[in-house]
Parts: sequence; structure tokens; C-alpha cells
Amino acid sequence: MKKIVLLCIICVSFLMVCCNNEDFLDQPLRGRQQLDDYFSTPQNAEAFINGIYKKVNGESWWQANFQRQINDMATDDNWSGNTAQPRPDISGISAYNVFPGSQYFNSFWENHYIGITRANISIDRIPAIEIEESIKRRMLGEAHFLRAFFYFDLVRNFGGVPIVTTYTELLEPAINDKTRSSVADVYKLIEEDLQIAINNLPLRSEYPAKDLGRATKGAAQSLLAKVYLTEEKWALAQTNANDVIVSGEYQLEPDFANIYSVDNHHGVESIFEIDYINNPVFQEIGAQLPITNGSRGDQGWGWGSPTSDLENAFLSEGDNIRLRSTIIKHGEPVYGDPDVTSFNALPSENKSGRTNRKYYVPVAKRPVPYARGQIALPYIHLRLADVLLIHAEAAYFNNDPTSAKLSLKKVRDRVQLPTDMSLTGIALRDAIWKERRLELALEHQRFYDLRRQKIDGIPRMALIMGPNGSFVKYNTQISTDPYETTNLNESQEKGIFFDVSKHLLWPIPPKEIQLSRGNIVQNPGY
Repeated sequence: MKKIVLLCIICVSFLMVCCNNEDFLDQPLRGRQQLDDYFSTPQNAEAFINGIYKKVNGESWWQANFQRQINDMATDDNWSGNTAQPRPDISGISAYNVFPGSQYFNSFWENHYIGITRANISIDRIPAIEIEESIKRRMLGEAHFLRAFFYFDLVRNFGGVPIVTTYTELLEPAINDKTRSSVADVYKLIEEDLQIAINNLPLRSEYPAKDLGRATKGAAQSLLAKVYLTEEKWALAQTNANDVIVSGEYQLEPDFANIYSVDNHHGVESIFEIDYINNPVFQEIGAQLPITNGSRGDQGWGWGSPTSDLENAFLSEGDNIRLRSTIIKHGEPVYGDPDVTSFNALPSENKSGRTNRKYYVPVAKRPVPYARGQIALPYIHLRLADVLLIHAEAAYFNNDPTSAKLSLKKVRDRVQLPTDMSLTGIALRDAIWKERRLELALEHQRFYDLRRQKIDGIPRMALIMGPNGSFVKYNTQISTDPYETTNLNESQEKGIFFDVSKHLLWPIPPKEIQLSRGNIVQNPGY
């Protein structure tokens, strides 16, 4: 099957002509004539569109997905984990002892703006191409969807950021005069882009098999629902999520364990997924997370170890089905891998003696060599269970508890958990929030959920982290976990430095402030 990832390989050399900088828009484009040549054929235009997708997860391990992994380390779901390799630029972020100049902030920012630049070029040039109208509409829809995706990532991490919507803004002196737009203006652009995408993109069922992985109408509706949820536009979030649910385009995987199976690319639940393949001829076209997230006792780097606090959340719910497909524990068998009856999480080098099962590849299915950038494990950004829980949360806050409970029930039914249909008020809200934690654990969702969810106006992150946070108190006063309490190379006090006036946003990379000649202003506290 011809997949997006293969098409991306083809266009790399072309993209380097237009977007080879690895700094925030600090290299002007080489000239209009080269763009005219590049967009002279429909095939070249499609290759350029394919190149935008390369920036969704980054073109190497450090550019985007590792920052998402670090974000998860900054929650109650994960420790930084690797206690054998001191890296204060990683563990410092996860512990809220933040180094503003971290390369991971820098690369995340740069990666996303390069993606935005590629989208801007496509939006500008594609309308003039002589091509079938339906294909033109689809390509423009993809470009608008991806630009919205990048800006949504940026605004959730950094707050208001510079808005760049044309590639001519990259030229001197305009680039040095860019300032931060308001959060409201960034969200306005995201909403507009996603509405255009919804109006132009095909349904998943309308794509041929070779185009699976491209953005769809359902992906744009799902992302817009998440955007509206983040903005607390409850009615709009509920409506957009419901449109996806009733479309019939997606289903819950009958077996939870199959969602992240290496054999289940573009499964029935997957809405927006970045596909990976194994091909030793090319580098960086396979998944990164099985290695960066994997146990140091199992050819991994050991970053991002699940906490006993997360395990306890599963146990308190009697949720063994999701627990066994989410957390691997030292000395225990690996669910779904008959070759491993006693897993080596290497507790002497791993804070919690636990590893993420979702990004684990069974031994018999591993390529040789088993190496970063060569693993055919998909990465799912949006899936139906997420949308069902977006719908449930939005419906709850939109004074529609019946719809909220029906969506909650669909998610819990799959893992054979009962749903109390008499729940109301705060108890229903908390049940939905807990379900998001259990269902989406270790999928890089928790960080953003805790920042946006509020209790009496206070972000939940501030109630979990900080000197009086529940996670800090659990680890320093309650926990008796045999791994976490004995391996103190990562402090039990992780999160104690959280400051709600500062840490609901990450710092703007100092290099970008310098490039803007000080026009881009740093976030408070940094």
C-alpha cells in the first residue's frame, strides 16, 4: 500500500530548497521562480503537501514528539524516568525547574513554524495550478488543517505566538518585526482554518487505500471539537464531536489492545494518524517512541516512566483491561507478548520500574536492527474514544448530562466497566475526567487536559502539582511503592516547584526573542 510516509520521502529534496532552515523563519525563501517551477505540475504540488505532514511529529526524534513526551513527564502520569543519564534539560522541565533555553522548546517551535511555512506556501500557490477541482480542494483542505494543527500545538504550549499566514512575511525586514498575537487571535485563525478544512476535505471512506493517512473531514471536525473544548465553547465542542460520532466513519476497536498494535495501521478507531514504516535504506521514517520511551533493560532510552499514581487510578476503577495494555511492570509478563514472561524494566536505572505498553513492540514483531527511526508503529493524534470523551465533557458543561453519560458509557462498555447512569453534578464531571485519564493515558493528552480543566477557576495542574499538590503529597507522604521510593536519583518531590503564575505556559525560546530584535516578549516568570 502506498502510504503518506513514502510520499514524504520523495519530496524531501524539493522541500530543502524552500524550507531548509532550522530556525524560526530566519532564512528567506530562495525566490519566486523556484516556487513557480516547483508548483508547475500537480505531482509536484502533491509532493509539497506531503512534506507538510513530516512536521506533524518532526523529522527526527527531538523535533516534536520528544517535547510531547516531556510534557507527559510534567504530569502525574509519568516520571522523567531515566535515572542513569543525568539530563537536567529534560528532568528539569518535568519537575518544573525549567531551563528556558532547552533545545526541546527550541526545536518544537522551529519545527512547527517550518510546517506552517510549508502550509502557507501551499495555500498561496495551489489555487493557480491546473488540476481537477476536487483534488485542488482536498490539497487546500490538507494545508489548512495542518496549519491549524501546528498553531494549536503552539498556542497550548506557549500562549499567544506570532501569526504568519503568507510566505512573503518571511522576507527581511518583515520577519524581524513580528510580534506575538493574542491567544484569541491565534484561536480565531485555527477555527477559520479548520472550517475551511471541513468544507474541503473528503470523508475517510472517500479516500482510496493509497491515501490513508491524509487529513479527512472527520479529522478536521475532531480537532475543531478539541479546540472548542480547550476554549470552553461547550456547545460548539459538543456539536462538532457529535458530527464525528454519528458520521459512521469510525468505530471503537473491539479490543482495546489493538489500538496501538504494530499490525493495526489506520484501524477503525483512528481519525488522524501518522504512519511509520521500516525501510533500512532511509533514516527517520520509522517510529521514535518505542526507543525513547522504551526500558533501558530492553534496548530503550528509558524516558517517560509511568507512575504508581497512574497505576493506582486503574486499580481503583477495577480497570485491568486498560491497565495491562498501558503499563508494563518490572518482573511481570508483557500482555500480548508471549516471548516476555518477566519484563526487565531495570529499576536501578528506571524511577518507577514501569514502562509504557502502548509504544512497546512485541519481540517477534521487531525489525532487525531494532532501532530508533526504523519501527513500524503508528502514532495516533486523534481517535474516536477521545472524541467521545470530548463530547461527554462538553455535553456535561453544556447542561446535557444525559448525552454526556451515553458517550461515557460507550467508552467504558468496551473495557467491561459499568457506568453509573444516575451520576450528576460534580460526580459526573469527575467521572468523565477520570475516564480521559484512563482511556488516553500515556498518549500525550494528560498535560493539556490538566492545564485546561478547572475546579472553581483553578487549573487542575495547580491542584496536582506544587508544594500542596496531591501528586507531590502522595509521593512524599503516602507512597510505599518499592521502586519509586528506593530509586531517589529522581526526586520524590517532582512537581514541588510548580508555580501557577508561571508554569501554565512554557517559555518562548530565547533565540526567537533575539531574532525578533526583542519584539517577541517572553512569558511571565521566565
